[in-house]
Amino acid sequence: MKDFLRLLADQGKLSKIQKKLSCDIEISSVLERFQDRALLFSHVSESSLRLAGNLYGSRSTLALGLNLNEDEDLLRHIADCVSRPSNKRGAESSFEDSAWNHNVSCDLTKLPILKHFPLEAGKYITAGIVAAKLPGNAGENLSFHRMLVLSKDRVAARIVPRHLDQIASSAGSKKVPISVIIGPPPAVFLSASLQTEYGLSEYKIANRLMGEKLELVSSENSDIYVPADTEIVLEGNLDYSEKVREGPFVDLTSTYDQVREQPVITFDRMHYNDDSVYQAVLAGSSEHSIFMGLPQELKIREALSKAIPKIRGINLTPSSRGYFHCIVSIHKTNDGDGKTAIMNCFAASHPLKLVIAVDDDIDPFALDQVEWALATRFQARSGIVLIDGARGSSLDPSSEKSAVTSKLGLDSTLPVKAERTKFSRAMTELTPEASSAISEIESSQGAETGA
Repeated sequence: MKDFLRLLADQGKLSKIQKKLSCDIEISSVLERFQDRALLFSHVSESSLRLAGNLYGSRSTLALGLNLNEDEDLLRHIADCVSRPSNKRGAESSFEDSAWNHNVSCDLTKLPILKHFPLEAGKYITAGIVAAKLPGNAGENLSFHRMLVLSKDRVAARIVPRHLDQIASSAGSKKVPISVIIGPPPAVFLSASLQTEYGLSEYKIANRLMGEKLELVSSENSDIYVPADTEIVLEGNLDYSEKVREGPFVDLTSTYDQVREQPVITFDRMHYNDDSVYQAVLAGSSEHSIFMGLPQELKIREALSKAIPKIRGINLTPSSRGYFHCIVSIHKTNDGDGKTAIMNCFAASHPLKLVIAVDDDIDPFALDQVEWALATRFQARSGIVLIDGARGSSLDPSSEKSAVTSKLGLDSTLPVKAERTKFSRAMTELTPEASSAISEIESSQGAETGA
């Protein structure tokens, strides 16, 4: 991660905070204020380690971490690496070759773990990636799980019923060895957030994203491999036979999630260096939204590409946390394409509650254009798609945590044979003189505001 921090600094995209701040609410309040800015806190009251946050607060910084040019299609690149992962997880070496300190008992109080919001149950690890062995010799499964600190070596982990839950369930009453990765290279961080098929190690995707340059080392007490370029590694066991109350915690929607009984992880080893940097993700932030939304957008794009000949763009709107609302701009060749697009979006991404379909002359990222299309092209009697009692997301407070919701589609596309000029937005034409006058006005306004 340090290489990425240096790159952000060189690009002028990293702000270093020298003032000493507390892990209890203070640091999170600064992270909340500057969500699109990577921040490095050099002095933390409760720890000797530095803390980094908002590292991937925009897609441009994520693309930078993946060594992509500005004109490269981020989503297309990720989709390609997911569909054609590397054959190898990465170059492997033993723990003895790692650069961390060895044989250190776990003491979470040494880490600058944050309490983000006042009513949360306590301090939470929010950027921790759990690595667990897949059945057979398939490598490691990587997944994000928030972790409530219970003591210096125990946490309660929120585990949804996906791959790690499947691994733990197959182990029966046995404890599952795990390693928690904090502060890995950007490609590993991204890969762990993706929703891949069970049995595929996310390391293979990360290795492809990194041009086959991912380096892994084994954990000290297990055969679980972790990235060599990782700031902090915790080793322990996930125990489903011991569950405790976890929560409340502020989740994606910036509302407090419910309290649940969740399994305990007990750590026996902790590896880091004196100059290691702890990474935190602020719940409900733009960074959180990006990594929750990207897997959904990948699935939506794949589904639409099979059903609609040409797609201009897909916008999982920031205000819906990149998760609940989608605007899709399509080129229609059939009068049913608008509703087909809506239904395919809902089928591909169960959290979606609202889908708006617009024609390809409308930019889905320009909300004023989308609303204009709704005002001039949408008719409720023919354009509404309403689905009740459908699978939704437990993150939606209005579903009363049942994950059953109503879904609304708004087809704002024109009939294929519609007279386009009747629905086209009138635009002025700029002469050189008019352009010059506009430039003068913009310059004078900038001078007046001190810009």
